Amino acid sequence: MGAVTQIGLELYRQGVPFAFRSWPKLPARGKHLDEFASIDRQFIVFSQLAIVVMTFHYLQFMLTSPNVLWKLEELTVANVCVALPLFFVIYDAFYAPFHRALHHHRVYAFVHKHHHRQVVPTRGNTDAINVHPFEFIMGEYNHVLAVYLVSRFVLPVHALSCVLFLVFGGALATLNHTRLDCNFLRIPFTKVPIFAVRAHDTHHAVPNSNYGQYTMLWDYAMGTYRAHPQDLQVSKDKVG
Repeated sequence: MGAVTQIGLELYRQGVPFAFRSWPKLPARGKHLDEFASIDRQFIVFSQLAIVVMTFHYLQFMLTSPNVLWKLEELTVANVCVALPLFFVIYDAFYAPFHRALHHHRVYAFVHKHHHRQVVPTRGNTDAINVHPFEFIMGEYNHVLAVYLVSRFVLPVHALSCVLFLVFGGALATLNHTRLDCNFLRIPFTKVPIFAVRAHDTHHAVPNSNYGQYTMLWDYAMGTYRAHPQDLQVSKDKVG
């Protein structure tokens, strides 16, 4: 399990930036953290080990839940193509408010401030997992919660959708810390992206905004979405 997980992390570190290398890079909006301190390396190692434990529990839930289907003939459009986006939406329904709470002035310095030492993330997965252990554990096990809630209260899900949730989730979290200007879809009738690296780039530059990990849907609902300067410039150019 540990070896497989570490191979997966290496694929995120190397494979995701390579696969999306053709996308343009966002300009830096601050000073890059060039050298890792000892605390950075310790937190990264903790995260790498915690991923192994979380993955074990995630698979354990998949194997024991009556609402996770495994047989190939049980695979349907609904339990994969409907369930998968719901996982991301439900995940951020909890993560975005949690992330916002971590920015409260009474707790910010104790947990989340560490992640924001990197104002200009470039290292992909390495920068993504360079977070306080408490924050990392809460974020990782939120994946289990999302699968549980969707499978228990919305519809039974197929194991394939659960696997894709972890795979795509890791890829999106990695992209968020690469500065590759990837963006996918927009919330209907708005200019707010469903996923955009520039949204998370804005969060690192302007911390009290864009708290979602995978989607800006809940930031749009909370009123915490903030557009990237390039989006604002495009709007000005169109008006002009």
